[in-house]
Amino acid sequence: MAAKPGAATPTYSPKLVGSSRLPIFKDSDLDWSRPDGRGFHQCRPALLQTGAVSSASGSAYAEFGNTKVIVSVFGPRESKKAMVFSDVGRLNCNVSYTTFASPTIGQGTDHKEYSSMLHKALEGVIMMETFPKTTVDVFALVLESGGSDLSVVISCASLALADAGIMMYDLITAVSVKRKDVKMEAL
Repeated sequence: MAAKPGAATPTYSPKLVGSSRLPIFKDSDLDWSRPDGRGFHQCRPALLQTGAVSSASGSAYAEFGNTKVIVSVFGPRESKKAMVFSDVGRLNCNVSYTTFASPTIGQGTDHKEYSSMLHKALEGVIMMETFPKTTVDVFALVLESGGSDLSVVISCASLALADAGIMMYDLITAVSVKRKDVKMEAL
């Protein structure tokens, strides 16, 4: 059925009045507050800045709430001669914590796992074929750990890669979600 010229096109709108859908949140959920004092629907305050490290090809600084991260990108630069020829570039990722980043003493084991997860997140968006026989190094340093560290590192690293001019399919953003401890009831 063709619409008349100048007539508004019909749009789909779900019927909300008299709906039998269950509410997503109960009133008791809205009274819940987070350990950092934010309310149920409040997001962390965010700050993103590029060009934080002048000696790097690209860099970014991010603050999400109390979590503070700086990421430096070096490259693409020629790979070591000992490396086998490759049609695609190589990506190295390293995530580390400052000694004062969290109340616990030492690096812990998170940084190795986070380095691997950062690599997996970035390798899918970087156009590795655009820089054969070269390496891009991504170094992330968590200055202060206020929770959701990996999400901030991934988002900041994506911004640092863009600042370095590394060809990417798209930027990455990351979030972390925690479910409030509730008993699941059968419907």
